[in-house]
Amino acid sequence: MAVHSFTVVARFSAEPGDVLSLASDAARWHEWAPALLRGLGRRHPGRVTVRALPGGGGELEWECSIRTSDRFVGTVVARVLEALVALLARRVVTEADRRITLTRRPSLRARLQRLGLQLVIRPVLTVAPFDERWIRAMRAVATGASRATGSRRVARPADGAPVPGLWIDGPADAPGLLVLHGGGYVAGSADTHATMATTLARLSGSTAYVPDYRLAPEHRYPAALDDAEVAFRHLAERVGGAARVAVAGDSAGGALALGLLDRLRRSGERPAALALVSPWVDLAGRTGPGRQAGAARWSGAFDPRTPPRLARACRDAYAGNVPVDDPGVSPARRPLDASAPPTAIVCGGDDFVVDDVRRFVEASRSRGATIDLRVWPGMIHCFPVVAGTPEGASALAVLAVHIGSAVGGASDPRRED
Repeated sequence: MAVHSFTVVARFSAEPGDVLSLASDAARWHEWAPALLRGLGRRHPGRVTVRALPGGGGELEWECSIRTSDRFVGTVVARVLEALVALLARRVVTEADRRITLTRRPSLRARLQRLGLQLVIRPVLTVAPFDERWIRAMRAVATGASRATGSRRVARPADGAPVPGLWIDGPADAPGLLVLHGGGYVAGSADTHATMATTLARLSGSTAYVPDYRLAPEHRYPAALDDAEVAFRHLAERVGGAARVAVAGDSAGGALALGLLDRLRRSGERPAALALVSPWVDLAGRTGPGRQAGAARWSGAFDPRTPPRLARACRDAYAGNVPVDDPGVSPARRPLDASAPPTAIVCGGDDFVVDDVRRFVEASRSRGATIDLRVWPGMIHCFPVVAGTPEGASALAVLAVHIGSAVGGASDPRRED
């Protein structure tokens, strides 16, 4: 008797327990599997294991072996069975990823994290002098802390790139992911966002480039946008074209992603997808609580990370003499339309940008844009960027599924005959 064995591995973003539950659901198998595979499955059931991966998500591993008296027939049957099992494994993990849900109430970790930000970070940001010396110190502390906690263990310097930054290698022939960091246009770096970029790259199977674009007030608008465009074109050239690149960004980086989309559209190009975290879409909108009275007061008043004074200072430092309602500075002034790539946005319910984002999404959908907006109740600005909460891990998983589905089917034209 000849023995033929194979192993199929499928990566997922959901909770391992949810994947295992679906894999054990007989009714689902009856719905998904063709009669031939169900018959083979009863004779050769194999072994399904699920394991968690560091940083969230995990892998489903399906091992099978069959015994046949004829080696040739066994090889053919094994190859057919392997292809069918691979399709079913992908169906299981995709279904589990689609079931990632929003939590109704922030977790204990999220509440403790928020309390720390409220008691320590917000008071400091509220009273700190917003001058160049303070900005330089803030940048140095943030980048130094990120490097001390291992940002460069998971990424390497983007040597030879036109814009300095970090490179996160993906599988061979992987599509590209451009990650534009946040920081109010005055702070943030590739190091501060290396962990988020690594998670998105790993879960979506992409190669990520995180450029250190020029910051205000030394370099005002449009310097950051110019750098984002140069970085995008460099990444697109490396992975086989703009259609194989998704763009992710948080806060100011999310707004840069939208500005970059408009620039690319003028030249007849577009990325495969946008994946945005709390994008700062309207610098001309509300920049702090108290601008309206009573029930109309915006929910972002509860965000402990971004005092109104700081938001206004960052806005003025970046825009300079350019009107803040210019669409290049405030993307909300130019909503997306049907020509835009599929877009996913995650925000916190107490995010200082959440109301502006909702209005932007509404206006864009009315023009035919496809946008998946998910708002996590009780969460704050850019909550997925601050590691350590299940809500953040879940939000990044949602974005990674979106990225993977958009770029997964895009082939590299350089490898086509």
